[in-house]
Amino acid sequence: MSTTLFVPSAEAAFIAGLTDRQMNRIVDEHLVPEPFFKQQGNSRLFTRLGAAFAKFYFATEDLLLASARKQVLDELSARVNRLQVKDQILALTLLDSMSWKVERKFVEVDVLPFLQEAFYRANEVDQADALVNTDPEIMNGLPVFAGTRVSIGIVLGSLAEGISMDRLKASYPFLTEAHVQSAKVYEAVHPRRGRPRRMADVNPGISRRITHMAKRTVSA
Repeated sequence: MSTTLFVPSAEAAFIAGLTDRQMNRIVDEHLVPEPFFKQQGNSRLFTRLGAAFAKFYFATEDLLLASARKQVLDELSARVNRLQVKDQILALTLLDSMSWKVERKFVEVDVLPFLQEAFYRANEVDQADALVNTDPEIMNGLPVFAGTRVSIGIVLGSLAEGISMDRLKASYPFLTEAHVQSAKVYEAVHPRRGRPRRMADVNPGISRRITHMAKRTVSA
């Protein structure tokens, strides 16, 4: 499994829509199969698929016993490991190469909705990395919008103080809603040291619901 398949804990937490504490529990309590996360020095790294699995584990705790959730993830992990396109699946760039449904005693569990949600959020991370840059020679390494010297902190701080988007566009004509959303995502994925992360940081402006996770099946 290539090191590049693993992302930092803050990015995994954003993709999963979970808190740092929940992501730490994934590692400490081995809640998802171990190939999907690892410890590297003081850092904890996850595959993007591992982040999606973490979301499934916590989101279904009122529906499935812990042992049942682990069985589902173990079976899906085994399926992934048998595929030649395993790396693409781990990176959440390919989802339709296998079934994400698992049947257990007349209950069919479909994990695909969780992967689709994680895929969407992973794309937001990629968009943020495309629209926001850091360079030690530009603004002393502060995150800036790509191709500019405009700090994302200035824009987000101005919006937080009630300055309208129209006023900001008058000063920064390049600015779009996509830039603002990417700035929020970038701050969530790259938190400043000493700044506590809230659930709002993990989910900046995003409110979606995952449905159709499980349904009962009838035996013949």
